[in-house]
Amino acid sequence: MKLALVSPLPPLGSPAAGLVVDLLPHLRDHAELRLLPHAPEQADRERIDSTPIDPCADLPHLLATGAVDLPVYFVADDLLHAHQVRFVREFPGLLVLLTPGVHRILAALTEESGDLDAYRELLVEEHGETARGWPERFLWRSDRERLRDRLPLAGVLCRRSLGVLAPSGIAGLLRGRCADVPIDDLPSFDDPSAIAAKILEIARRVIARPRAVTELPQPSWPSVDVVIVSYNSRRIIAPALRSIVDQDYPNLTCTVVDNASTDGTAQHVRDEFPEVDVVASPTNVGFSGGNNIAFARSKAKYVVLFNQDAVARRDFVRELVRVAERDDNVGAVGAKMLMMRCPTILNSTGVIMNEGGFAVDRCIGDKDVDPSPVPDRVFAACGGAKLVRTDLLQKLGGFDPSFFMYCEDVDLCWRLRLAGKEILYAPLAVVYHDWHGDLDGDADPQSKEEIDARTQRRRMLCERNRMQCVIKNYSFGTMLRTLLRLRRYDKIRYRHLDHAIANGIDVDAARLARGAIKEANRWCVLHFFSILRRRFRSRAFRRVSDEDVTAYIDPGVGEPHHVGDLSIVNDRHSAQSTARLQMGLNDHRALGSGWHPLEQVPGEESGARWCKRRAWLYIDAETPSRKLMLRLGRGAIEPNLHVKVGAQDLGRHSVEHGDLHVIEIDLPIAQDPAKAIEIELRCDAFRPSDIADSDDRRELGVRVAEVWLESGS
Repeated sequence: MKLALVSPLPPLGSPAAGLVVDLLPHLRDHAELRLLPHAPEQADRERIDSTPIDPCADLPHLLATGAVDLPVYFVADDLLHAHQVRFVREFPGLLVLLTPGVHRILAALTEESGDLDAYRELLVEEHGETARGWPERFLWRSDRERLRDRLPLAGVLCRRSLGVLAPSGIAGLLRGRCADVPIDDLPSFDDPSAIAAKILEIARRVIARPRAVTELPQPSWPSVDVVIVSYNSRRIIAPALRSIVDQDYPNLTCTVVDNASTDGTAQHVRDEFPEVDVVASPTNVGFSGGNNIAFARSKAKYVVLFNQDAVARRDFVRELVRVAERDDNVGAVGAKMLMMRCPTILNSTGVIMNEGGFAVDRCIGDKDVDPSPVPDRVFAACGGAKLVRTDLLQKLGGFDPSFFMYCEDVDLCWRLRLAGKEILYAPLAVVYHDWHGDLDGDADPQSKEEIDARTQRRRMLCERNRMQCVIKNYSFGTMLRTLLRLRRYDKIRYRHLDHAIANGIDVDAARLARGAIKEANRWCVLHFFSILRRRFRSRAFRRVSDEDVTAYIDPGVGEPHHVGDLSIVNDRHSAQSTARLQMGLNDHRALGSGWHPLEQVPGEESGARWCKRRAWLYIDAETPSRKLMLRLGRGAIEPNLHVKVGAQDLGRHSVEHGDLHVIEIDLPIAQDPAKAIEIELRCDAFRPSDIADSDDRRELGVRVAEVWLESGS
């Protein structure tokens, strides 16, 4: 008997997570087990031992291949379970119901519920009181009957199950409403062996005599064309294509536009993936032009843009379409992008932009700690993994081909917003992206000069295309005011870079940046009237004013330094811990999310880094250790520093103002020198721009120089 236990897992806090772990030793001897959470990379693998673990999105494939006989769904009234609802409905199994209802889940995924009041309350909980005033078109509509009580399970989940196990009071009520479903009483939560025995008893009964299930009407899924633009990617493109070909979406095609690759990418795709349509461009027309080739020939309702160095979960396309289909005014939907090499770190949850056109992936470098399934409104969606309505693409002319690559997704989404369309982020549509991995597409190793040239070109294109966005998409008055502010800002940037070069501070990087900014500005001056002509053509589709869009634009015109130092971000999958972490000396692979760039400490070889509101690092102990030592300091506010070592919360600790100093924290349990330890710092933070006349919008908590463990007395 092969069972798939579909549930959140520790460290997530659902009541099902701990129960599933407790059940494992009682089920292992009688069944082959697989664990199917939404995000396997988040799971505490020490607690689940050697049990195979797969994403919940793989359930249809596992059932089709015979790797699983029966899914066992553990469901509670918690948003952590929202991803399971679709599978409970489409792939009947044994439902273990742990709490009275799942109305909050159904409110979040209102294909199963028409209760707009419940959904509005959920939005208020997620986004604050302003959500009460949001127009009804932002509340996903449904034709299903409104909920009348706290047990929508009878019509939605229970009748789709082959068996139900629930606490006695709930089970009794369900028996009266679902007479055609076998419903058993759930033993005490304090007796996992009895629960396991009951699950095995029902599973054997169900597998021996499977019950025919009346199919719910399936939606008519609209056509989707996934477009991948490739360039010299023979070595890296196969995982991306395999993840698209293996999608569980029923109405899907895939198109690869090859940008005149010289490594045989186009023929490689034709040979290995005959189901994929390959279009070979005679010249390299960039990301913008390559996608435009596919846009012009697509007959699908939706186009999904996908990077050649990304891998999607099997339900990625389905979740994008699920969000897009809820409102005809939605023009684009972005995915949750995780870093492939450290998959608990976010690459993108949309795109944010400030008044100067500086755009950056929202939440990039942050740890993925928000399990909410609720779609969110964003200024723009990242072009590496997003869905767009094909008719809008063709109407707006697709990407601006002069962008070549970088910022073309910002320009397109800005134009969609000016046309009055909504842009959303779908957190259940997940991809893993090898961030900047496409730069490894060339097989030959590169010299420092080649790397510097590519780095400067990338920086120049970002600067150039940012300026094009500003000129093209603001109203004329706003554009002129913004260009004057950017002119003043560039003078400040040049002064800082000239000072760095003159004083020998990171000279190579400063020269690259100065050259890129100067080249980008020169290009925009030379092509100013061409940009104005493209601005005039796009104004024909404008339906809203600048004021309607500025709610999604951050203040300021400066570079987005607040995102932190992305070059050092790791998680427990990629980190290399060290016994004594010294910033600037051995911190490159030992830091997680939440750190700003290194700052030098006068008179010391090592440096210090400001952490954000939350930050992670990885150290190990040379001997069994009972003390955590931190050398740090604070800024303008008392940070209320909280420290967590592994699963141990060590409470609040005070930090003195000013110079770096050492604080020591007693550990209740001696740390094993054979294991890497994840340390989390949580503290209040401030932004210099909030307390002084400054453009510095960094989120600053405490300033950390060293972290280590000691054996103690």
